[in-house]
Amino acid sequence: MLTAQDMVAKLDGVEKGATVFVSYLAGKVPTARAMEEAERAEREGYSKRWFFGRLESKWTTKKGEPVFCVYSLTRDNSDDPAAEGHYRTFNPALGKLLSLEVVA
Repeated sequence: MLTAQDMVAKLDGVEKGATVFVSYLAGKVPTARAMEEAERAEREGYSKRWFFGRLESKWTTKKGEPVFCVYSLTRDNSDDPAAEGHYRTFNPALGKLLSLEVVA
């Protein structure tokens, strides 16, 4: 499991648009919408905890917690079914960041 400091170190110098793989266990019960949007991962044979896509942003919350956002190609978008993927934000202070790899 990666800590917030591990996450910051792995993303140091990584630019928006970089391809990333994330394995993350949410710290809250998923909403019905999140479950619906995760069906793409299941259809394509991936674990619901896996996210593959492009790094969109990274920042620190008002609580001082570092987080990052990925445009995940393993998620559907309920608002735009024709979309390539959907955004997901990861906070190791709320969930468990099992893996974070910068692919390209």
